[in-house]
Amino acid sequence: MKFWTVDPTKNITTPYLWTVDLIEGATDNVTIYQSTIDNRPSIALRVQRSNSNNSQIWTTVHVRQDLRGQGLDALFRSKITLDVYPTFPYWYNPSSKNPENTFGVEINDGKNLIWYVFADEPSQVFQLSHHRIVLTQTPLNTWSMREIDIASQYQAAGWQEPDSISFTLILGTTWLHPGNWVGYISGLSVNVGPLQTQSLSSTQTLSVLVIDAAAISLLAAIMVSFQKRKAKRRFRELRNEVG
Repeated sequence: MKFWTVDPTKNITTPYLWTVDLIEGATDNVTIYQSTIDNRPSIALRVQRSNSNNSQIWTTVHVRQDLRGQGLDALFRSKITLDVYPTFPYWYNPSSKNPENTFGVEINDGKNLIWYVFADEPSQVFQLSHHRIVLTQTPLNTWSMREIDIASQYQAAGWQEPDSISFTLILGTTWLHPGNWVGYISGLSVNVGPLQTQSLSSTQTLSVLVIDAAAISLLAAIMVSFQKRKAKRRFRELRNEVG
C-alpha cells in the first residue's frame, strides 16, 4: 500500500491494485487516505455517519482484493500479519450477537463471511448464520501486530474452501452509532506455507499396495520365465557341442 493511484469512477485515490467500495448515505462522508500515526505510515479508513435523512443501516468503507486460483490456494496456506490501530470499541446486540460497528478484516466468498474485528474487548468468536466474527482483543489508540489464519477459521466453522474470496480491510458503523470513526492499518504481510502432499485414505493406500504387489508378482514371473528359457537354450547348445 505504498503506492496510490486515482480511481476516476469514484473520484478518490486508492492503494495500487486495491479496489475501494463505499456504502454511504447522502449525508455521510466516507474516505480512505494515507496517514502517519506514531511515526508509522499507514492507511486510514474513516466513516462520518449522519442519521439526518439517511435510510442506510450501515455506512462502511471496504478496501479489497479479489483472489482465486493459485493466489487463493496460497492465502489458505498463509499466516497473515498486519499492524492495526483501532480507536473505538466493538459494539453488538447482546441478544442476537449482531454487530453494530466494525474495524478489521473481512473475508467474503459470496456465501460465507468472516470478520476479524480488532477492538479493546475480550477475545471471543460469534458464529452467526453464514457469518463468523472473530473478535481479537487489541488495545485502542496504539499499534499492535495481529495474525490472521483464514483456513483454520473455515475449518472451525465447518465451511468448505471456496473457489474465490474477497480479502477486505473494513471499517463501518450502523445507524445506532452515528459520528466520526477512524482506524489505521499498516505493515500487511503474508507468510505462505509450503505445499502439503495430500494424504491417502486407508482404501486408497490398500489399493496402491495391491497394485504394487501385483506388479512385483508379474515382474517376478517374467524373470523366472526368462531364466527358464535361457537355461533351456544353453542346454541345447551344450548338447549340440557334445554330439
